[in-house]
Amino acid sequence: MRQFSTTGRLALAGAMALILTACSSTSDLEIAETFAEQRADVLSKIVPVTMNGYNLVRATSNSTAIELTLLYSGSGDVAPEALVDKLLKTYCVDNEIYSLLEMGVSYNLLFRDARGRPVLERSITLNDCAKSS
Repeated sequence: MRQFSTTGRLALAGAMALILTACSSTSDLEIAETFAEQRADVLSKIVPVTMNGYNLVRATSNSTAIELTLLYSGSGDVAPEALVDKLLKTYCVDNEIYSLLEMGVSYNLLFRDARGRPVLERSITLNDCAKSS
């Protein structure tokens, strides 16, 4: 009887650990989604933003991703790929943005030409910061 009791306790402890882990993961996801939504909302209030051949025209959230849509006029000094590399470096050293990345938030950059056709799509995640270091 005592053997069953110990085994039962171990099984119960394992089940509780599994439940707590599942709740923790869901909670982390919900927190990341909330931060992404809040950040996208703040950014959407300042659009459009013009910057050296680009116009930030839209900021939205999709789950844990902040989606930024930029129109590229083709007249800027910096090609979209070079701008993504520059943004990656900036995002990885900015404390506020880096903390969002650590929480599981990502940035999806969508570049479109003046007619709205896709030019480049790139995501920036915490893993990208680790790779660029």
